[in-house]
Amino acid sequence: MSVVAELMRRAARSKCSCAGALLLVAGGTTGCWLPLLLGPWASNAAAQTPAADQPALRISKAQPKLDPVLTRAFAALSVGDLEAADGAYAAALKSEASNPDALHGAAVVALRKNQRERAEEFYRRAVAADPTDAIAQAGLSGLGGNADPVAAESRLKTLIAAQPDQHCLQFALGNAYAAAGRWHDAQQAFFRAYSAAPDQPDYLFNLAVSLDHLRQAALARRYYAQALAAAEQKPASFDPAQAAARLRELRP
Repeated sequence: MSVVAELMRRAARSKCSCAGALLLVAGGTTGCWLPLLLGPWASNAAAQTPAADQPALRISKAQPKLDPVLTRAFAALSVGDLEAADGAYAAALKSEASNPDALHGAAVVALRKNQRERAEEFYRRAVAADPTDAIAQAGLSGLGGNADPVAAESRLKTLIAAQPDQHCLQFALGNAYAAAGRWHDAQQAFFRAYSAAPDQPDYLFNLAVSLDHLRQAALARRYYAQALAAAEQKPASFDPAQAAARLRELRP
């Protein structure tokens, strides 16, 4: 897995209705992952003194090589320069049509431009290249790319069984449950996603919405507040003003 793919796997970002004026965040603008600024790749390796009977080992200080085009695209997306990101991802796909990092990024750019059909096309290309692609599968699920909700749920559960560390799949499953009005199941799925990535504002927000539907006001307030705080540190798909308004309504 490339360094960019690993970042996108770890970072993690569909539409469905929920209570009041709020909408569940289901990857509508961020896909399954959240933008993350690329930082310098410094080696953390430290030389150790070998035992007397062991030969000295050389510590490699080589840094991971990043595709400069993908790095440029990811950096542009992280600061909201959609046109630059779009062009860079297009260039990357011209060089390698099935590159998962480029397909994921291009899908996110399309979503932010409200080009849902285009985003779905990129996700489908990613799935065609790798049927186990968790990010693309979750993205398709969020976009309604699976018309049969029962089949979509089954597919997501199969993917989760095979890739239990992919919290974006739990997030997608929660949205599938929420779309069907299965709020107890949705809350549990959102909580699993949040537990794996507690700093993701969209996970916190959807967990709050599900608890709101279950009439657990105290817990809903807690997670709305955490979602708003997290959104100050990372990009989020939900409307902070609406979340803040709902939080005020829930206060005793």
